[in-house]
Formats: sequence, C-alpha cells, structure tokens
Amino acid sequence: MNKLEIVQSFYKAWATGDLDGSLAYCTEDIVWDNVPLKPFEGKERVRQFLEKFAKGMSNARYDIRNHLESGDLLMLEAVEMYDKGGRSVAVPYMALFTFRDGRIAGMRDYFDLATVERQLGLTD
Repeated sequence: MNKLEIVQSFYKAWATGDLDGSLAYCTEDIVWDNVPLKPFEGKERVRQFLEKFAKGMSNARYDIRNHLESGDLLMLEAVEMYDKGGRSVAVPYMALFTFRDGRIAGMRDYFDLATVERQLGLTD
C-alpha cells in the first residue's frame, strides 16, 4: 500500500465509524496537530479526540483534490465533509502526513476553525 492508499484507508475506516480500524494505520506515538487547536500525542489521546469529535457526526467523507508525496511525507489538499447537529459541514484543508515503517506517525492539519464553527452554528 502506498502512502495515499494508507491515508485513504485511514479516512475510510474513520468515516464508517471504525475507529480501531482507522488507528491501526497509526504508530503508537503518533502526533496529530490540528493547527488551530493543540496537538494530540499518542494513539490513546488521538482516540479520545476522535471519539469526542465523532459524537453526533454522520455521513463523513473526504474529497482529496491533490496530493504530493516525497520520501516519508504525503501532503493533501482536500475537503472534509460531514453532517452534525442537523447541519452540513464542508471544510477545505491541507494536511501533512509523516510515515514511519508504513504507518502514519504524524499528521498536521491546516484549516480555518471559524469556518467549522460558523457551519455548525456556533458563531455568527
């Protein structure tokens, strides 16, 4: 499996509610940095975040528009889409994945948190 296929499989498992399947693609010491938020370190901390984030979420899907791979890095331009609280959310983002031994060791997501908050009705 190449790096893009690993990330697509990670997303697919996550989108279908298979958190264990999703995290199986990650190293134990993964660091996930949602740049507008604080980083989550370790698979268990990432699990806790994803469990909290998933509450009330449905119809998750990812539209990967472009990708660039170099060495142990994969960069994506994509749109994350899901429904939550009776609202549809579509968030453009850039992500940088680092790999070690065929698993995701790091993720850095760049997105506009205000866009998410506005679409969820949390701000005007």
